[in-house]
Amino acid sequence: MSGPRRPDVHGSSCPSDRGPGDLPAAGPTRRRALGTLAAPAGLLLAPAALWAATPGVDAPPLAQPPREVSLPAFHEARLRNGVGVVVAPRHQTPLVSAVLMVRAGQESDAHGQSGVAAMTAALLAKGAVRRGRREGSDAIARQAEALGSSLDAGAGWRSTTLSLTVSTPRLEAAVSLMADCLRQPLLTSDELERVRAQALDAMRLTLGNPGDVARLAMRRMFWGDTPFGAVTPPPALRRITRAQVLAFHARQLRPERTVLVLAGDIDASRAVQLAERLLGDWRVAAAEPPLPALLPPATMAAPLLLIDMPGSGQSGVVVAAPFASAGDADRRIGLVASAVLGGGYSARLNQEVRIKRGLSYGATCEAELLPTGGMLSARAQTGHAGAVEVLQLMRGEIRRLADEPPSGEELAARQATLVGGFARRLDTTGGLAAMLLGQLSQGRPIAELDRYVSDVLAVTPEQVRDFARSHWQGERLRSVIAGDMKAIGDALGAVAADALRVPLAELDLERLGRGAGR
Repeated sequence: MSGPRRPDVHGSSCPSDRGPGDLPAAGPTRRRALGTLAAPAGLLLAPAALWAATPGVDAPPLAQPPREVSLPAFHEARLRNGVGVVVAPRHQTPLVSAVLMVRAGQESDAHGQSGVAAMTAALLAKGAVRRGRREGSDAIARQAEALGSSLDAGAGWRSTTLSLTVSTPRLEAAVSLMADCLRQPLLTSDELERVRAQALDAMRLTLGNPGDVARLAMRRMFWGDTPFGAVTPPPALRRITRAQVLAFHARQLRPERTVLVLAGDIDASRAVQLAERLLGDWRVAAAEPPLPALLPPATMAAPLLLIDMPGSGQSGVVVAAPFASAGDADRRIGLVASAVLGGGYSARLNQEVRIKRGLSYGATCEAELLPTGGMLSARAQTGHAGAVEVLQLMRGEIRRLADEPPSGEELAARQATLVGGFARRLDTTGGLAAMLLGQLSQGRPIAELDRYVSDVLAVTPEQVRDFARSHWQGERLRSVIAGDMKAIGDALGAVAADALRVPLAELDLERLGRGAGR
């Protein structure tokens, strides 16, 4: 078992790789039955015809009536030292997902020190003082393994987390381990160098992938030189020092910014007692630092960035547009609009890019909601010859939604996707904990989760159209193509008039977007 990954409760929409018209994976019986079917040359039978014409092949199950989505009763408390406790009781199985989250993350990196928050988070699980002894990363890993889990650590926007999922009898030992790693990490130089080497290896792979290069560049292009526009390329990774990590830990990881989230087989009273025992004596002498100034997007003026990657096998294409912020009243409408574009195999982007034209294995779309603004991001990876066409298709579909709202049937399918994804998170303790973390990192009330389904189902086609009109006008779209520009060829002439062109070898992800205006 491992701890919960922290998807944002506000969600991202992306299509499945298998569509309703694709045959499911076949077992031996199914393969033999399909092998007996003789169809005229060139005739493709629909799945329903295959099932009718082939004895022994099971038809898909009939659609069942919608299930009511039922959330547990959430409980919130606060210790005298400021540590918060959030409990989501779920007693069906003897498991608990436990997360310690500090409301400070990548946005809290000092200017010019991108990556320090993520490096600090990674090092939390690499050694700690426990019971008066210094215990290294091997000892911490063995202790987590003895609990039947692994200790996960990470940093995102407005969150640094440690998490474990364990059986109920081992919960106290699990929270004790996380508390020691959060409060008294070793943060040693040798572990810093190990984690740095791993991060540099991962970044080398990232910078060889056109889709990842386009994604990183788009963050800078859209958010500019603001806290939410920070990325950590190799030069930034090499500059991180142990002194910076120690300072970040001392300054940002504090009891009044910390929340213990427990989802699963535990009740509120026991959870508070556990938190009091293991975290109640946590005190820090220094005054709490001011929160970082969170700025709105500072989007580059150029509508298109072309990143030349000679010899790359494919091109990555990203189109971004403004979105609602985490506190906007129309954020749920925006999520449904995002789902209409990219919330499933039959959503509009995938229909145009994959199903109708076969230009990519899939065109995805996700929405990022942050306190000072949001970003809609549509992405696809394609052959060089199709890069410009994919760009134009994705731009066109985003703009088209302002004039052609979804039909009732189309909207209902996308709403069902959102509600189904929300309901599936409730099926596991890890999913439930991740849902709570999304709310906490956004600074949103947990009680909002009770209204998620009704809010999504209440959205109308006209509201989707109006959201697209107010946020996705053509001049506000920004795009990136990363790939072999020579291989893309003359097609670039249709889009490159106002483009900024940069060879990958000269791409400075730390300076890109500096001084950009909105």
